[in-house]
Amino acid sequence: MSFGLCNAPATFCTLMNDVFRPLLDKSVVVYLDDILVYIKTLEDHKVHLAEVFERLREHDLYVKKEKCQFAQEEVNFLGHIVGKGLIKPDPQKLKAIEDWEPPSNVHEVRQFMGLATYYRRFVQGFSKLATPLTDLLKKGRKWRWMEKQQQAFELLKQKLTSQPVLALPNYGKPFEVQTDASDYAIGGVLMQEGHPVAYESRKLNDRERNYPVHEKEMTAIVHCLRS
Repeated sequence: MSFGLCNAPATFCTLMNDVFRPLLDKSVVVYLDDILVYIKTLEDHKVHLAEVFERLREHDLYVKKEKCQFAQEEVNFLGHIVGKGLIKPDPQKLKAIEDWEPPSNVHEVRQFMGLATYYRRFVQGFSKLATPLTDLLKKGRKWRWMEKQQQAFELLKQKLTSQPVLALPNYGKPFEVQTDASDYAIGGVLMQEGHPVAYESRKLNDRERNYPVHEKEMTAIVHCLRS
C-alpha cells in the first residue's frame, strides 16, 4: 500500500491487526509493518514463527529476509531495546539527545520535547522536570530562555541518557503503584517485585493547583491508576 495516500497507515494497521488478531499480545506485537514475535523457548518460537508465516502467506503479505532477525535475545523495536525481561531506549536515540544543543526558539523546544516525551516513561517525575520547557510552548508566551530553562534542559538530558532501564511487566504477578504530588505536577511509578516498570506524570491544571494537599495526592492516585 502506498503510504502517501490519505489514511493509508491507519488502513494498513487495521489490516495487520485483523491478520494477526488471534496471536496479538499472546506471541505477537504488530505496529504497521513491524512484527515482533516473542516467546520463552526456542522451540516454541519456531512454532509461533510458522504461524506468523502462514498468516502472511494466506493474505499475500511478504517480508524482506534482509530486514528480519530470528532467535534474538534482544531486538530493537520502535526505538527501544527489548529483551531479557527488560526494556530500554535505543542508544542511538539517546546519543541524539546527548548531542542536542540548547534550543534557540520555540520550534526547537518543541522538537526536543517531542523526542524526550517519547521516552518519558523512563524518567520519574518527567512533567515536573519539564515544566520550565513546556511553559515556553504556551500560546502567546514570549520567548525567554533563562537559567531555569537551561537547568531543566540539562537535567532532562542527563536523566534520559543515564541508561534508564525498566522491567517488562509480568501480568501473572501483583503490581505496586507509588504516587506523589507537588504544587504543580503529579506523578507515580508502576513497580513489580521492587523493579520500576513505568513512570507516569503530568502537570496540574489551574483548577487542580488550588486543591488542598490531600486532594492533589488523590488526583495523583486516580490519574496513575487510569493510566
